[in-house]
Amino acid sequence: MDATGDETIRLTVPATSAAVRITRAGAAALATRAGFTYREIEQLRLAVGEAAALLAPEAEGDGRLAVIYHMLESGVRVDLRLTRPDAAGVPAVPDVAAAVLDNSVDEWDLRDGGRRLVITKRAAGDDDTDDV
Repeated sequence: MDATGDETIRLTVPATSAAVRITRAGAAALATRAGFTYREIEQLRLAVGEAAALLAPEAEGDGRLAVIYHMLESGVRVDLRLTRPDAAGVPAVPDVAAAVLDNSVDEWDLRDGGRRLVITKRAAGDDDTDDV
């Protein structure tokens, strides 16, 4: 935990679709620690997986995806970044992916020429009996 009370976990994985599972697992673990309901955990996990898949398509080479998980007082922020300066970014988020993000998290933003996607999910305390 840093001096502001913001807990930060950094993870770097190969920029491949196979690494997407790892990024989702990290998001689920942090959301559990943040006290999210089952539904909120699954929503964050889905959104992080979608973002990682957008930024890290199956590709040859040595591309890396840095995932920075921040536990906030009111929820979780996940910052996904391509780490190679010459890596091509995502020109735009496809409609289907945007719909997944819109319906899963409170905020998301594609930045740095499509090389970075930041997601924020706040714990709302939904009833676990809601459909997932």
